[in-house]
Amino acid sequence: MEKKTKILIVDDDPLILESLKDTLEIEGFEPFLSSKVYEGIEIIKKEKIDLVITDIKMPEVSGIEFLRMIREISLDIPVIIITGFASLDTAIEAIREGAYDYIIKPFEVEKLIAIIKRALNEKILAEKNKSLIGELQETAKELNKRLQQLFHLDKVSRVICSEFELEEFLGNLLNTTTQALNAKIGSLMLFDDKEEYLHVKAIKGLDEDFIKTVKLKKGEGIPGLVAEKGRIISSKDIEEEGIRLNKIDQGLFRFPNFISVPIYGKNRVWGVLNLSGWDKDFNFSEIDLKLLNILVSQAWIALENSRLNGELQNSYLHTLRILANAIEAKCKYTRGHSERVTRYAVKFAKEIRLSEREIRKIQFACEVHDIGKINISDAILNKTTPLDKREWEIIKEHPTKGVEILIPLGILKELIPLVKHHHERFDGKGYPENKKGNEIPLETRIITLLDAYDAMTSDRPYRERMSKEEALKEIEKNLGTHFDPDLGERFIKLHHLFEIKE
Repeated sequence: MEKKTKILIVDDDPLILESLKDTLEIEGFEPFLSSKVYEGIEIIKKEKIDLVITDIKMPEVSGIEFLRMIREISLDIPVIIITGFASLDTAIEAIREGAYDYIIKPFEVEKLIAIIKRALNEKILAEKNKSLIGELQETAKELNKRLQQLFHLDKVSRVICSEFELEEFLGNLLNTTTQALNAKIGSLMLFDDKEEYLHVKAIKGLDEDFIKTVKLKKGEGIPGLVAEKGRIISSKDIEEEGIRLNKIDQGLFRFPNFISVPIYGKNRVWGVLNLSGWDKDFNFSEIDLKLLNILVSQAWIALENSRLNGELQNSYLHTLRILANAIEAKCKYTRGHSERVTRYAVKFAKEIRLSEREIRKIQFACEVHDIGKINISDAILNKTTPLDKREWEIIKEHPTKGVEILIPLGILKELIPLVKHHHERFDGKGYPENKKGNEIPLETRIITLLDAYDAMTSDRPYRERMSKEEALKEIEKNLGTHFDPDLGERFIKLHHLFEIKE
């Protein structure tokens, strides 16, 4: 037998109670009646009521106070207010306090039933969203277990690279290799995701502008031949096999003596390590070749770990993005906020010429910077009047709560300071740790600036959006207090590059 929806009617008019009781029973609901507020509260506690209908004027306490009492029991019970014209202002106040809707006496029963059904449908959707968020949190825990297993497996190599760490590791590996083998020139090339082209990922002693133009297929140039054949090719082989160097080879090696080594693992070539810059009569010893093979194997281990960790990182970020979207969906005023902040911050970071690594950190941190709001109630997020002290303290906890979500996901550790401190102020009066000035990471100061810009140019429950010009004036007014003055001035100068909010 299907469980009926329980609806409580609280009104001191017995005629309304009986009339609504009959109507609700016809519609298939299970009505509960009370002419007293405190009796109604007891029914809510005992019967697990799904929805409440109440008159705004009750003899014991006001409808507003009754609403607050219901909210102390549960934030999830929709409350519909019945009011007369004389108490319309009070009904509107009730909406601000969290009532679902109101209906004015005398009313059409069909209209009330429509409001009830709409409220119940939205409640069901909210419960499904809450269930989905719970499932996503469980998924994140499972992903974390998988990550910990990978970390244990990789202890032997001690080369564990996230996407953020790989670029730095490859540069360090190339420097170590060139120093160990006394090479003046070096480059490390990797295949793209489709394994079509080799791209230079780290260099030593080469021109960066030239490197940007290098893109080789298998079989093209010396590195392409090495990738195709899966074996070492040196300057000695060129002479013996009659292979000719093309212009890219000449730019990569620049010296007559060179060696090009495949980065090989799991039955495929991942990339190529190129070294040159020795005297003409230099010869590799057996020890040199063994050392080179060890260093190249370290490169492969790092690449494989980065790939596995990259998959986990993408899974984590995908899960966190879904959580972030679910949080923003709880409040129509913040829908799309993280996406816009990401777009603004990445654009700004590129304009001030931050590194690709710094830009990626900013991008990922922006996408999840408000993830800590997951446990904040809809009533607080959508409140149209100023927050009280308790509610404000709850809001201020969200950066720390976000960190608590990220900490178990070890691969995302570089995002933690960015998420934790995005509400710090340049003058040290922010939260949660009152950091100031350069104590706050550069990437975080950028996120703080663009987060505030989007908030100012977006509607909120308690105010309308500012114009773009008003927001820029507000930023200018708060340079050195709320915002980094250098970043703020540069943003104001570059503001014309940012698209106007739709």
